[in-house]
Amino acid sequence: MKVHIDKIENYDSEKLEEYFSDLFEREQLGDKLRGKKYVLLKPNLLGGHQPEKGVTTHPVVMRSLIRVLRSKGIKDIRIGDSPGGTARIETVYKITGMKEIAATEGVELLNFGKSGVKSIMRDGFDLLIDSQVLQAPAIINLAKYKTHSLTMFTGAVKNLFGTIPGLKKSDYHRLYPDPERFAAMLVALYQQLSPQILLNVIDGIWGMEGEGPSSGKPRQFGLMFASESASAIDFVAAGMMGFNSEDIPTVRYSMEKDNLLSDDIEIEQQWDNFVFPRVKRGRGSLYSSFINKVPKFVQRLFYRLYDYHPAFNNKCRLCRICVESCPVQVITIKEGAPTPEIDYSGCIKCMCCHEFCPYGAVYIKKTLLAKILLR
Repeated sequence: MKVHIDKIENYDSEKLEEYFSDLFEREQLGDKLRGKKYVLLKPNLLGGHQPEKGVTTHPVVMRSLIRVLRSKGIKDIRIGDSPGGTARIETVYKITGMKEIAATEGVELLNFGKSGVKSIMRDGFDLLIDSQVLQAPAIINLAKYKTHSLTMFTGAVKNLFGTIPGLKKSDYHRLYPDPERFAAMLVALYQQLSPQILLNVIDGIWGMEGEGPSSGKPRQFGLMFASESASAIDFVAAGMMGFNSEDIPTVRYSMEKDNLLSDDIEIEQQWDNFVFPRVKRGRGSLYSSFINKVPKFVQRLFYRLYDYHPAFNNKCRLCRICVESCPVQVITIKEGAPTPEIDYSGCIKCMCCHEFCPYGAVYIKKTLLAKILLR
């Protein structure tokens, strides 16, 4: 299984159009798209973040791909996603630059959830997927290169979570607070949509390190990744960030489902063993195979000393997005208080408040042991 890695340092329209035109031929997209009524582009539009923040798929990437598809005879192109929390998709499309792209290029913007959802059982998970996604004859999945506070890494597989409309995503965080089970749900979703996905792309020209997927620091990685396989592209991209890819549940489970081994993945020789230096990682999951196997009394002692939870800083604007997005409703705003309050006895540490806050007002507070282990 091939993973294409191309060095592109800036959002240059001409270079990106050349890149997608070449990729179109390398991946034989003409043959794959023949007879398809239209193609759905699924970017990462987590929330209303300006493109330079490194949170969302860059509009120049989208525009370049649209122009290449049009030049190859693909006339009907649609863009769709569902942002996290309570953010309105119309606002997100405007702030992320997608509205302008759609207007100038004549592309339809979809509102996931507006046309209904369908419940599909897959691997024991009840997946509520937008009907428009399920009807799409072809999907190109355009992820963003970022760390993640819950899943450690967000890539092609995680990007498909946006096919579940609106606040329904918060229900999955509530139902599956264990990162392993949450990852298994994401991979079930990926497996359901995989036959429709013709290509996976990760925008890594500028990405994010540290407290991703929205509160970290933008970083210029200067790369674009592409592959027919979401599991393969995530394995390679996460490894180049410095992760042991097989320690990331979404990568491990998706490769198992695809019957894909690391030796089956092909990259150009120049990228063998390449790792970006000193990438700051997100505060990954506590749940490891080690701690889950030790006796319960050891686990209780460990978790007493090792703890982390979301907290608020002075950037808070009391916008209520965290309150409305919390899947277990433990965040409240009291009259006169400068920031919301969290009932930690009910907090499931899903980090939705951290992920969806548009102002970077939620940080991860850690005990001393957590600070040492999560450096």
